[in-house]
Amino acid sequence: MNQTAKNADDNLHLFDHGGTTGAVIRILPDAARSLNEMLPEELQQTPDQKLRFAYTCCYLNHRDCHIMIDAGIDGDEVTATLSELGVAAGDIELVCITHVDRDHVAGLLLQIGDGELAYPNAKYAIDAGLWADLHKPETYDSLPKHLRRLFERLKELIEDRVILCDGESKVADGITFVPCPGHRPGHAAYEFATDDTPILHIGDAALNPVWFEHLDWPVVGDTLPEQAMESRKMILERAKETEALVIGTHLPWPGIML
Repeated sequence: MNQTAKNADDNLHLFDHGGTTGAVIRILPDAARSLNEMLPEELQQTPDQKLRFAYTCCYLNHRDCHIMIDAGIDGDEVTATLSELGVAAGDIELVCITHVDRDHVAGLLLQIGDGELAYPNAKYAIDAGLWADLHKPETYDSLPKHLRRLFERLKELIEDRVILCDGESKVADGITFVPCPGHRPGHAAYEFATDDTPILHIGDAALNPVWFEHLDWPVVGDTLPEQAMESRKMILERAKETEALVIGTHLPWPGIML
């Protein structure tokens, strides 16, 4: 595998793995968070650690198909970054949605989540149960107004473009949807077959490598912490078995683990 960093501001990291090329795109400045803020009281550490978190989305050219894995927050900014790579927003054929937190899907729309589709020619892969939940009024009861508006607009625009994934399943040629629930309902990873080992994008299954080192540590911000722990164990075992190139949305920049 060859990885090449690019851009003086270090907001774009190019890579090539098994004939699939890609770019990790930084969507927000890195942040430092206290480990103990993310652990239950009985597991808090002395001394505490400051962990680095990146905020990214990912572009792949996989078997001549232009793909986004999530889309960040600002669709205008991400599409402008893609244009620097010679990729037009209209070239994107598939968007793989790991889950619907704002920093993953707001960038699917232009004008900071209120406008038209950033990727008007794409299909959108999403967990079938999550998509069903987005059609239930009770899903929106506790959401702030800006998120209700985002999800309702997004649902309207991609209604006829979704690829519904129920269990581990094929999304497209060489692309597998891997259920990885717990962090959020319907959370998923995506595995891309290459001429070498796979590329495995794990979304938010592990926010930092420390949770792969301590598989018995829950994350208090996960929706279902115990289920998320089981998903981390599963995804780590899968990555080890396949010797995958692992990419994670919030892993320390550039978000790639060998």
